Formats: sequence, structure tokens, C-alpha cells
Amino acid sequence: MVTVVLRVVPSIFCRDVCALCVMETLTVCRALQSAASRMHFSVGLSLCLLGFALVSLFPQPARGQVSSPRRFRAKIQSPTKLHVSWKEPKGQFDGYKVLYTTEPGGEQKDTEVLKQEAKLLIEDYDPSKEYSFEIIAVSGGQQSKPLQAKHEAQQSGVAMVQSQKRQDSGTREENNEISEAEDEFMCKTPAIADIVILVDGSWSIGRINFRLVRTFLENLVKAFSVEFDKTRIGLAQYSGDPRIEWHLNTHTTKASVIDAVKNLPYKGGNTLTGLALTFMLENSFKPESGSRPGVPKIGILITDGKSQDDVIPPAQSLREAGIELFAIGVKNADENELKAIASPPEDIHVYNVADFSVMSDIVEGLTKTVCDRVDVLDKTLKVGREPDPQPTSVEPPRDLVTSEITARTFRVRWTHASGQVEKYRVVYYPASGGRPEEKVVQGTENSVQLNYLNSLTEYQVAVFAVYRSSASEALRGSATTCESICGEDTGECCRECG
Repeated sequence: MVTVVLRVVPSIFCRDVCALCVMETLTVCRALQSAASRMHFSVGLSLCLLGFALVSLFPQPARGQVSSPRRFRAKIQSPTKLHVSWKEPKGQFDGYKVLYTTEPGGEQKDTEVLKQEAKLLIEDYDPSKEYSFEIIAVSGGQQSKPLQAKHEAQQSGVAMVQSQKRQDSGTREENNEISEAEDEFMCKTPAIADIVILVDGSWSIGRINFRLVRTFLENLVKAFSVEFDKTRIGLAQYSGDPRIEWHLNTHTTKASVIDAVKNLPYKGGNTLTGLALTFMLENSFKPESGSRPGVPKIGILITDGKSQDDVIPPAQSLREAGIELFAIGVKNADENELKAIASPPEDIHVYNVADFSVMSDIVEGLTKTVCDRVDVLDKTLKVGREPDPQPTSVEPPRDLVTSEITARTFRVRWTHASGQVEKYRVVYYPASGGRPEEKVVQGTENSVQLNYLNSLTEYQVAVFAVYRSSASEALRGSATTCESICGEDTGECCRECG
């Protein structure tokens, strides 16, 4: 009979012995006692003690006692690499289990990460897919609640980094600070560069977000060896009227540049990016500003909105002058406009982030790409084609003359500049203020007609000679359109002003 009783006990305890707690043991004991009574055995108390002993040998693993990881972050390092990281949980744990799936496709991957790592590099990253992550801290047989996060699919392959929201126990954590990367990237190439940063300081950014822009700039500068005989960094800020904050030759140490970044004032105003790009070409990459011959030239634009003027001609002129352009958009920036500004290919020269608070997510990828491009450009300049024959000092065209003035048009003429001029850029705008317009003609031309002007208005005119790797100073002049003398403002009625 005892044998029968011992068979009954395992059948009950094997139900899920690892899931029993003390309260469950007491319940089982009562059940066993009842069974024993029905079977006319007087061993109920002994069985109850045996049940308690067995449960003690197989304790239930506590659930939720391991703290969850925190603060998920994702950084696009290249078109095929995504770096994800998180902050380790409090308390004891052994390591991590990371689950992630992609949509569309639904493929799920499971990987283990060491305790000291708290990061994962996805080397087969597909920007066209959405990634869903679950990061779990593991301690023996115990697991934390998962840290859940999403990294959204990108638009047109451009590096668009969306803000990641922490989901832990139904709470969400907002991060409005740009923190320094755990492992800061340092550009180790021996090649040097002249880097000019063009910062949008318009009203749409706001003073709080502009502080985040300063922190982003500081992290950007830290990646390079900034010295007078190494990489130089200049900066201009723009809104309605651009201004130089410091030239390439103003600061001779990295510490000095970082100090200038920390004290960068917020300008405020409208968003005239086209005018700012023209300003960069005319003022930033000049010998007197510290730009050096035979050194790679990099322009980095940071803007948060769509420009109120045309960006295509000035961006093209910068690229034709040998300046490699990166375009960084934040929040409300126009992606097509960023692509029109940046040098090709757009997948490494265009960045677009959803908010100022996540600008830090692109610092590492941006600095690595700039570093790589500096190295490539340096080698190209050293072993590339012989430069076109040009005068030792690039001279502007001469003898600007305006003629054929009507209420809506006038013609601009000039004498050719010396050397192999590829194109001429003619910039014109009302002297009283207004949006600049631009026309570009081939280097064989020496005149252009300006149309669709306002009547009885003075216009400032600037003509630039554009060479393959540089541009001249401006030849400047002015002209005033005549008053309309007809019912309609047409050149047919007002052929000339007399």
C-alpha cells in the first residue's frame, strides 16, 4: 500500500513542481490528506512534509526581479550598418538576449550579448525595413521585462534617424539632451582638410534647440585633429543675412574652436539658404580666410527648414569649385532640397533627423564619412589630373556695364576674366532688400539679360568667374529700372529709359 501512495505523490508533484510555492504546497498537502483518508491511509501528515521538502528542492524562479535595460539608442553608421546600444540595468545580471524583427518580411533574429557590451552592431542593415527590438537582461534562469524599441524604415535610403521611445513597464522616457558617445570616434587619417560649417540660425530653431546644435557641433569638432597645420574648421551662421562667425585661420587649436562653439550666439531671422551658400563660396574658401591650395575642402550645411530662396545654382557653383557638400536636415527640413544641395552620392552626403534631441545619433556616422572622404580627396588631389592653367591670383571679370534698361529688364556686360573660366555667375537683388536671384552662363559668354524685375527699383549686381577648383571675387555694380509708362509693364512699351 505504501508503494501505491508513493506513486500518487509523484503524479501530483510532477504536475509542475517547479512552479509550486509554499502556499501551493499546503494546498497539495490538504489534497493528499484527503486522498489518504479516502484510501484509508494514515500517512497524510508525512506526505505533507514530503511535499514541502520536494518543493524546497525545486524553488520557483522569481519573475521580474531582474531590472530592465534602459535608454535604447540607434545610430546609422553606414548604409549597411546599424549600431544599437542601451544603458545597463541596475542590480546583478549575467548578460543580454536581443531579439529583433524586420518589416516587411517578419524575419526574427536572436542573439546573446555579453554583460559588458550593452551594444550590438547589425552589419546587414537594410534601411528600407523597420526594425523592432526587444532587449532582455538575463540572470541565470531569470529574465527582465524587455526593453522595446523601434527603428523606422528610412526614406529613399537617406540617413533619417527617428527618435526612439523607451517602453518599460508602460512608461516612456524623453531625452532632450545630446549625450556624448560612449566610444567617441577620432579621425586618424594623416590627410588634412579645410572644413566650413554653415549653420541655420533662423527663428524656427529656437534658443533651446540651438543649444543642442552647439553640443552637436562640439561633438563634430572633437573628431578631428584641429591645428593650424592640420585640419582647419571655420563657421558661418545665416538667416536672412549670413555672417562669418570665424574664419578657417581664426583658431589654431581644437580647444579654441570648441570654446568658440560653446559661445556661438543665436542669430534669428528668416531662412535664405541659397544666399548663405553663395556667401560661403564668396567668403569662406578664400586664401585670405585661411583656405589652402591642394587641401580637400568640405562644406557642412545644418538647417531645420525649407529655404525661402533657390539653393540649386549656388550649391552647384560650390560643387563645381571643388567643395564637397554635406547637407544635414533637422525636423522640418526639405529632403529633396537637401539632396539638391549635397554632393553625390546622396546616401553618404545627406542626413535628415526627426528632432534636435537626436542629432547625436548621426555624429559618429557623419564624422566617419567626412574622415573617409577627406582621405579619398587628399589622395585624388595628390595623384589626380594636372590643374588647369590659371593665374596665380584669381582675378574677377572687369568693366561691368548695364544697358537696355526697361521697367522690367536690363542687360549686364563685362570683360572676360583671365584664365580658363568655366562659367560666370551673376547674382542680383534689390538694394533695399529682397531675395537674391542668380543666372549662370558659360565661360565664353560676357553678357546676360535680367528679366522679371520690379519697376523703378535699384538692383545690386555681382558677377563671379568660376574656375574648375575656385571662384573669383565679385565684380560689382548697380542699375535702376525705369518707371512703367504703359498700361502693362512690358519691355515693348518701355524699351529704354531716357
